[in-house]
Parts: sequence; structure tokens; C-alpha cells
Amino acid sequence: MKNNILGGLVIFMVVVTCLLLLDDITNPNEEQSAYENVQVENVENQTDLAIVENEE
Repeated sequence: MKNNILGGLVIFMVVVTCLLLLDDITNPNEEQSAYENVQVENVENQTDLAIVENEE
């Protein structure tokens, strides 16, 4: 019984993976975005803290 469940799960995962791959192959409409410039900002001692005032 345990082997049947594991075998079924393996077959299910293989089928799902194949369907996902076929979907990716047959959809050429999706465009990959390419970035021309990437800027990295080095920030030291960044203090973006919220100030919460308790009014009672």
C-alpha cells in the first residue's frame, strides 16, 4: 500500500512538472525584462524608525 501511494505521488509530480514545462514552452508572449542600469546604494547607520506616540 505504501509503495502504491509513493508511486502515485511520483507520477502526479511528473505529470504536473510536464504540464508546467509545456505551458512555459508554448507561451512566447511573456517577455523577459532586461535592466540597462542597476544602481546600488550603500547605506550605513540607516535609521528609518517609526515614532509612535501613546496618547492616553
